[in-house]
Amino acid sequence: MEMNYTEYLEYVEMVLAEKAIREYARQMKTLGKFKESTDGLWEPVPYSGYTLITPTYLDDEENVDSYRFLSDIREELFWNIPFPGIVWAPTIALHMTIGRLISGDVFKQRIRDSREDEFLLACHQMFSHMSSTGSLSYEIKGLSVFPQGVIAAIVSPLTEGDYLGLQAVRDYLYDDNNLKQLGVERKRRFQGHISLFYLEEELSGKERRIMADAVSETNKRFFNTPLPFRIKRAEVRKFDNFSEFNRQDHWPVFRL
Repeated sequence: MEMNYTEYLEYVEMVLAEKAIREYARQMKTLGKFKESTDGLWEPVPYSGYTLITPTYLDDEENVDSYRFLSDIREELFWNIPFPGIVWAPTIALHMTIGRLISGDVFKQRIRDSREDEFLLACHQMFSHMSSTGSLSYEIKGLSVFPQGVIAAIVSPLTEGDYLGLQAVRDYLYDDNNLKQLGVERKRRFQGHISLFYLEEELSGKERRIMADAVSETNKRFFNTPLPFRIKRAEVRKFDNFSEFNRQDHWPVFRL
């Protein structure tokens, strides 16, 4: 399921190409994680679970400058795609997913309320058996569009060692028998990204073309040099919707 290093670099090059951005914009569906209220505000739809991620923007001491620059880019892009159904990913929620854990119906049926302490203990035990490889060097290469309804910054490893280091964490995670019994499974290959906007209302063909052109133009203007993105911590966080990803101080964390 997972890509090797060469395949991942090819994937990154492909999703950042203008042709792919235009095609993905044409295919783009609404995500369904935010709903417009009667007063015109976009409110998060309940969707709960746990995930393994880099520290969120305001907690990530390693990537302050890159997040700040990315936020400026995002604001400028927004003024070029002023369509009602494009929803900002909340600033406090910005992060890169290292490995999806458990969410939605599986979370409700398998662990919510009744086995969450057991789940967190299993994560603690897994991390205690893992060896640190040192921080990983990645970089933000540009922006792209995902057909599932997301505009995101694309994150790529600096070297093959950095890629293999992150994949080792994922392999350990998805091979852990205790977590498997609680419902954790590998459902997707790693595709490093930081979600910036969500599509929650259908766009016309013209609006989709404008969006694709704006994303490609942003890449030309701002990403001649990638933004550094260092990974030193993998944190277990809980979410009740897509507006916040929270953790308590004693919850599991793996220090690379």
